[in-house]
Amino acid sequence: MSDPIISKLTELFQRFPGIGPRQARRFVYALADQNPKYLKELASSILKINEEISRCRRCFRIFSGKAKYCAVCENPSRDESKLLVLEKDADLENIEKNGIYDGGYFILGGLLSPLKPEKKDKLNLKELKSRINETNSIKEIVLALSATTEGDMTRHFIEEMLSETIKNRGLKITNLGRGLSTGTELEYSDRDTLRHAFENRK
Repeated sequence: MSDPIISKLTELFQRFPGIGPRQARRFVYALADQNPKYLKELASSILKINEEISRCRRCFRIFSGKAKYCAVCENPSRDESKLLVLEKDADLENIEKNGIYDGGYFILGGLLSPLKPEKKDKLNLKELKSRINETNSIKEIVLALSATTEGDMTRHFIEEMLSETIKNRGLKITNLGRGLSTGTELEYSDRDTLRHAFENRK
């Protein structure tokens, strides 16, 4: 019979994206070999997440601090006519790091899945529609989603969800060009691949 503490920690680690039971158990075993000082620092840092990290009320990215909006959304030099829709924070960080985009962002918080239809309610889809309807400065919506089945499904759903708004306001909705090969995730794409994908968006 498994130790209850090991079982509980394994269960908690499995809630992380992409972590299965075997990998989760490895994390537990690795922590068991750490010294008490490291474990206290780790526990303390985790507890501070709720106190010192916020999610932007405009683009939904995570950032340090308790301000209402993140630094990107507060930056007056950003091009407000473009809105880049992304799956997750890591995608935003990769694009910002490579310096190939100067507009606004919106984080969906995941992708739709044909196997998990309940995920739809956890995504920021209603918030995306509200932001676009309430922001007249937006002229182009760029759907920068991973070139996967889930990414394509989410892309089609958003296009359908916004079809009336796009028609009434003459908005332009584009997708990143296929400089991204099928199955590619934005988080792991290099600068040249991302640049070509932006240049070839359609």
